[in-house]
Amino acid sequence: MAKSFNTLPANISGNPSPFTLHVPNEALAEFTQLLRLSPIGPKTWWNQDTTGKVGVSREWLTAAKETWLSTKFNWRTHEDYTNSFPNFKVPIMDPEAGTVDIHFAALFSQRADAIPIIFLHGYPGSFMEFLPMLEILAKRYTPETLPYHVIVPSLPDYALSGGASENVEMTLDRAARIMNQLMLDLGFGSGYVAQGGDLGSMLVRIMAVQYDACKAFHVNMLVLNPDQKPGSIDELTEREKEHMDRSNKWQQTGFAYALEHGTRPSTIGLAISSSPLALLAWIGEKHLEWSDPRYPIPLDTILAMTTLYWFTSTFPRALYHAELVKNVLAGKPHPISKEKPLGYSLFPHDLVVLPQAWATEIYPNLVAYRTHDKGGHFGALEQPKEFLEDVEEFVEKVKGVLE
Repeated sequence: MAKSFNTLPANISGNPSPFTLHVPNEALAEFTQLLRLSPIGPKTWWNQDTTGKVGVSREWLTAAKETWLSTKFNWRTHEDYTNSFPNFKVPIMDPEAGTVDIHFAALFSQRADAIPIIFLHGYPGSFMEFLPMLEILAKRYTPETLPYHVIVPSLPDYALSGGASENVEMTLDRAARIMNQLMLDLGFGSGYVAQGGDLGSMLVRIMAVQYDACKAFHVNMLVLNPDQKPGSIDELTEREKEHMDRSNKWQQTGFAYALEHGTRPSTIGLAISSSPLALLAWIGEKHLEWSDPRYPIPLDTILAMTTLYWFTSTFPRALYHAELVKNVLAGKPHPISKEKPLGYSLFPHDLVVLPQAWATEIYPNLVAYRTHDKGGHFGALEQPKEFLEDVEEFVEKVKGVLE
């Protein structure tokens, strides 16, 4: 039973409380009524296209709405699955943001030499992306044999975590500082490993640069800075050229959402949070487009992720990833360590990929590089077994820096 992994470390300085996810029946009823009354726009030339090239189709949204309203989708099943793992909430004190209530799921080990690992999700994801990985670990190990302390938070202002209690904007630096403080408050000040994808990858990059306790970092999205020039395309294999071509096409055709988030976060936050159907169209598109089309994310999973966003008002709160867009437009580099050990997992249908020859040339601290045959932007969700194997291999290589 995964719940048996709930014993907190003895040297903990924070004060986490057990947490159970439960949406009240009244809120579920209101949601169902609102969804039922949400209209689907009329047929247009664009929304009859089912290729995804111009966004979600009217056909997909209609079918998804019907499933969402039917007995085929059961939110309580997803609550039960989430609650089958230890969940906690803990107040984190930040010098600028004030008190921030942070939610995290976890598997705590009883081994004295267990290595702490924090896993950070991105947009439009959540901690739910890592639950299949937690399930694998809980089945493979016992609390007495688990080699790691596995910490899976909801990022600040995402899902079950709160935001700043002070009237300040949540920024990347503040979010990274809060995530580092979470690990310190859990008793892991002597050292931990940080893993992240999408926004999470950017946060762990900051954590590795700014905080001594973050001893090594692993990412499944590795974005170059404007001042980092890759090598020649001639160095790449045919497979890598295909990956780069797909990534380049996405940057030309799929970046509009980020410009909207980055320049008009208030408008888009208010518009998308006005209807669960609007939310589904906006973030469901990303789950469809950013995953490996050969192994699509099940509709039930997409609906669960969207339902979590709806009941926690995540979307309008969590647009601070827009800061990344502003930095890209301004040509501002994002921090990344070239000293601390770095690991990278490349899933072929991710939005941005970095071929091995270029990664090795740019990052002398790259100690683990794995390329996969399948999977996309949501690596932990799409391919949890392969994702976990990569992280375990990386941790095995870098555990010396934590001793």
